[in-house]
Amino acid sequence: MKSKPEFKTFGKALPDLFTCEDGTVVRTAADWRRRRGELRRILEEHCFGRMPPAPDAPPRVTQVQPPLSHHGAPSAMGQRHVTRPFADSDYGIELGVYTPCLKVAPGPHPTILCGDGCWQRVTPEYVELVTGRGYALCVFDRTTTVPDFMAPRDASGAFVAGVRPARESVLERRHPDLGFGAIAAWAWGFSRAMDAIERIPALDASRVAVCGHSRGGKASLLAGAFDERFALVFTNGSGSGGSGSWLFQARGAEPLKWIVETFPTWFCTRFADYADAEGDLPFDSHFLKAMCAPRPVVSSEGLDDLWANPAGACVTHAAARKVYEFLGGKPEHAAMHFRNGGHGHFIPDWTAMLDYCDLHYFGKPIPWDPLYTPYESCGAGELAGLVDCETDKP
Repeated sequence: MKSKPEFKTFGKALPDLFTCEDGTVVRTAADWRRRRGELRRILEEHCFGRMPPAPDAPPRVTQVQPPLSHHGAPSAMGQRHVTRPFADSDYGIELGVYTPCLKVAPGPHPTILCGDGCWQRVTPEYVELVTGRGYALCVFDRTTTVPDFMAPRDASGAFVAGVRPARESVLERRHPDLGFGAIAAWAWGFSRAMDAIERIPALDASRVAVCGHSRGGKASLLAGAFDERFALVFTNGSGSGGSGSWLFQARGAEPLKWIVETFPTWFCTRFADYADAEGDLPFDSHFLKAMCAPRPVVSSEGLDDLWANPAGACVTHAAARKVYEFLGGKPEHAAMHFRNGGHGHFIPDWTAMLDYCDLHYFGKPIPWDPLYTPYESCGAGELAGLVDCETDKP
């Protein structure tokens, strides 16, 4: 039985994807390319900051020793690679690359790229799951682009406003005037990992799926939206700033004010102006999802993960599907997967991701419905009848 979520009233409708800023209506694929550029500019200007540009020269990618341990994952072979994106710097990003052994699948291999190496959650169980199904797994620590940061607390336990660390990473010193937040920097890191994948013969750069969880899922969605080389885009439990809606926040969802006070470096400084003013936002997460079209974007949600606003994610996903249909894609190219439970990137989430990769790459049947939603009235054309909305702020 489907549930009927309660939404707080921040916006009466999502910003229109098909009307350009000069009032022109999108009618052709060329019109959409123009509109897509506008969406990116709006996201950069109001939320994430200017994405750092790609380096001018190709990266220097080297294999380093010792090889990765793959004890407990007999289907895998593990290697370490370091990619140095700048010709004039030794700054490097280490990539852990696990490939299926030859008896499982010949190469080059379709690849899952995960930036959550900072959490060390990709255990041998996960490696065996991915490589055992014929996929390579490439893992890196996205915080090596810029560090993560949480605002300090005072004696009462409240977050101290206005505290921001010095912008001292290699990337921040190189681009001091762009004003990008950490999520944009992490997304930039995904693209630099993709540069390296294009130079590793065992990996098939035409079949790379980008994925991440929570704040890493925000970065993977932004990376997939901005970098069209990624064939598939997966975001897991990414919530505010990721798959969840800012304008349609269900009960229990993470408020905008909370996230900018707690993690002041994740977004550009201008974004904090929208705290307690969500209804003034000129965008929502359907912008990111629509920018992935016609490449598939898949949002995985835990039904009990209310902080990540899975009901709001359904609203923005439904809106983005209209772009997929406009571009001649299938509605299931904007897919959602739900499981019971709370916040985490668990084996069922990874299994669903591989199921979808099998469907997209090999036409294999998928054991779950990519168009299923557990909520009533979360279609883009049904917003007026969502619920009896409340007007209080979180």
